[in-house]
Amino acid sequence: MTAERSRLLREYGLTVGTLGSTAGQTVMVVLLPILLADYAPSAIWIGFAIGGEGIFALLVPYWIGALSDHLPERLARRYGRRELFLLLTAPIMAASLSIAPFLDGYWPLAAAAFVFFAAFHGYLTPLWALMVDAVPGGRLGRVHGVRGALHALGLGYGLVGGGLLFALWPPLPFLVGAALILVTTALTFLASPNSGRGGPDAHALGAARTIWKELATRPDIRRFLVANALWTGAVDGIRPYVFLFAVVVLGINTAETSAILLLLIAGIGGGSVLVGQLGDRFGHARLLEAGALITAVAMASGIFVRELPGAFALLLSSGLGAAALIALPYPYFAALVGGSAIGRYTGLYILSLGFARIVAPVVVGAAIDLGRPLFPTYEGYPLMWPIAGIMALAGVLALRRSIAASPPSIALKRPER
Repeated sequence: MTAERSRLLREYGLTVGTLGSTAGQTVMVVLLPILLADYAPSAIWIGFAIGGEGIFALLVPYWIGALSDHLPERLARRYGRRELFLLLTAPIMAASLSIAPFLDGYWPLAAAAFVFFAAFHGYLTPLWALMVDAVPGGRLGRVHGVRGALHALGLGYGLVGGGLLFALWPPLPFLVGAALILVTTALTFLASPNSGRGGPDAHALGAARTIWKELATRPDIRRFLVANALWTGAVDGIRPYVFLFAVVVLGINTAETSAILLLLIAGIGGGSVLVGQLGDRFGHARLLEAGALITAVAMASGIFVRELPGAFALLLSSGLGAAALIALPYPYFAALVGGSAIGRYTGLYILSLGFARIVAPVVVGAAIDLGRPLFPTYEGYPLMWPIAGIMALAGVLALRRSIAASPPSIALKRPER
């Protein structure tokens, strides 16, 4: 094997942990609500349990990023500055995922979800920061495109494979998801380069003290974080209700829903690899804007979906648009902030995701409840789509304002190779 091929395999190997973590997260987000529905008095309560992920996305990532930026040299050299946190959080995710389907009652199930999400957000920040540490800026879009494809596979496991396994035996998708987390984390650890296992980032120590001052003078970064929260809310806000929408509106069961969701997975997986390559060649900003706009239009049209053909069109178009929202935001953000204190900046990036995950599921759940008088036959579920579309469209507007406030050399330039 040539040195170049070995380097590429290592770079792509860093993304493997995305498969297990996304698979576990998706199982918790889309299948746990089915268990919660037996105990929750309304959709808002389901949204609260799943939206609790956002609380931990607000509290955990920034501090995990800060710790990984300046981990003591003894630990950094032995385990890796980012890798140590992967090794600590993966078993917690796996354990909480394994025990969840054997619990009874709303609050025990909610507690299992909260433990999982706390560990998940302690895992995500160092995983993404490790990619910035080890991958050249001119290849970050492509690497994140592969990460997007693995993210799609993780979604596919939770939405498709998980649904089929759930029909066979409800605990099965949770147990398999836990195993995936452990195996993929081990592979990511093995792929991490020796250069990533250094001592504290001295430059990051000084830069981290000025992050908040820099944010006050960088409206482009602030507006981008708002955009990121909005389109994340559009996608994540509807996830807890996808299977319920399919049962109530389309009249199909969990296994059938999993099968048609293959269109969404195909669109996200293939699209992520393509837009990652195009983003590295032509720049990330405009492709990101186009993807967010496609997602907004597709989701807004969901209010009219009542039959399977309409659902097919909705899922395929949403998947193609969402591919850009998965592959491109973080590489573009990394270019905006530069290379210093990337752990803390990544924590802020994920904090914006967390805010969306607190608010969006509750907002969508409230919209469903308010929509019951408008759509009594369908228990209000069609109203979840235009609410998501509005969030995605607002994300487009915030991104445009971010681009307008960015130096042209950053906002529109092609990544350096």
